[in-house]
Amino acid sequence: MKKIILAVFLIAVAIVFFKCYSVYSGYQSFKETAVDVPAGTTVVIEKGNTWNTAARKLSEAKVITDAKQFMWMIKEKDFGKSLKTGEFEFSGETTPEEAAKRIMSGKVKLYSFTIPEGYNKYDAAAVFKTLEWMNGSDRFLEVCHDRNFLGSIGAKNKTSCEGLLFPSTYSFPRGSDIIAVMKKMAEQMKATLAKYQAEIERSEMDVYDLLKLASIVEKETGAKDEQPKIASVFLNRKKIGMKMQTDPSVIYGLLPKFNGNITKKDLMTDHPWNTYTRYGFPATPLCFPGDGAIKSVLHPDKTNYLYFVATGKGYHYFSKTLKEHNAAVEHYQVQGRRDKFVY
Repeated sequence: MKKIILAVFLIAVAIVFFKCYSVYSGYQSFKETAVDVPAGTTVVIEKGNTWNTAARKLSEAKVITDAKQFMWMIKEKDFGKSLKTGEFEFSGETTPEEAAKRIMSGKVKLYSFTIPEGYNKYDAAAVFKTLEWMNGSDRFLEVCHDRNFLGSIGAKNKTSCEGLLFPSTYSFPRGSDIIAVMKKMAEQMKATLAKYQAEIERSEMDVYDLLKLASIVEKETGAKDEQPKIASVFLNRKKIGMKMQTDPSVIYGLLPKFNGNITKKDLMTDHPWNTYTRYGFPATPLCFPGDGAIKSVLHPDKTNYLYFVATGKGYHYFSKTLKEHNAAVEHYQVQGRRDKFVY
């Protein structure tokens, strides 16, 4: 009888040992085996979630194969206090430890958007409206004119954010607030202007006027290498007390209802941006100017040009006198090009 009891006991011990060994081996294999995660797989860890919740979500997303074993690893590695929140992206060969460390790193998935150089506030608003991942993305124009926001970026005496945000590509995590995003864009513009602090002081030009002129340059030509010459024309006009007379300023005053056709009546209809009816720069910048346009105003070509006309090839023909300019206009119009020219 004792032998039978001993035998049963030994068998039970063996079974327990075998099960423990199997569990241990399975756990070790779990830790060391990478899962081939499809590109773009995301897992959202929200505020208040625990590692248990994270393990379940990782398992459901097929980033890991076993939530229970994942929790064993969290306890073994003492990762318990390192859980971060946000949207995390996984792809390719990923071990459970790598998955945990990705979350612990706080490196969340980023979403990008681009505001091109020369876009104005209405163009930017259209871009922001498409950003479903951003909180308040439909409030761009509202924030752009908000006094509290303008005050927070050092523009309390301004009426609009036009020209004060730097056009570029930005990346933010899901759930970012539009105000924080726009403040970042304003900081980038300040950083860009800071590069030229010495030149700005030498120019004796008000920073806001600098942005106004840079915005005119940005709207007048799409050729970066032509910007310093375009800038010289308007600086030459300013020097002799001539009106700026730039079509983009007239168009800006017609936004957002401009139909694409500028008329003689439009040119003669006075408003704060019309540089045909008023001397000096428009009331605000006409768009968000980029680094190249800003630099061109501070480092313009040395010319005596006062006029220019589009050649139809992406560039302009420059003239020193009105007579020469009128001849150039006639030349390019006769060739059937749809030229936009400055009177």
